Amino acid sequence: MNSIFNSTFEISLRVLLILEDSNESLYSSDMLAAIDFMAVYGQDFGVSDSNMHGNNLFKYSEFATRRELTKEATKNLVLKGLISVNCNENGFTYTITTTGTQYCASLKSDYANSYREMIIKVNRYIKDMSEKNILSLINEHSIRSLRKGGN
Repeated sequence: MNSIFNSTFEISLRVLLILEDSNESLYSSDMLAAIDFMAVYGQDFGVSDSNMHGNNLFKYSEFATRRELTKEATKNLVLKGLISVNCNENGFTYTITTTGTQYCASLKSDYANSYREMIIKVNRYIKDMSEKNILSLINEHSIRSLRKGGN
């Protein structure tokens, strides 16, 4: 049996929620993966009192996989008409469509609401940072975590 956890489907839902709150920002798939990672592990970045997915020794090893899942998720969401792809000097970026916004309106679980709150906090935290700086920050946290034995 396939699990929906850490699947393209789960990432797709979170990508939609990120783009729902994006205020017309254009995000690359790497930026979407970074925002998602920081929202799920907000405590590690000082934006939350706890991590939405708990604490585990291997959370930073998840990021590489999450980047690949996010690329697949964005492709699927474009094909379904829930997000649109834009090509600019920064490569491919994504925005939510009206259909995607309508779909997000149906996502009303406690988890979805908590995740929306985390996205707001993460966006405030990273608002003056470049994508390169955000990815470097995640890398720095990963190295620090490895040095501490995964914590």
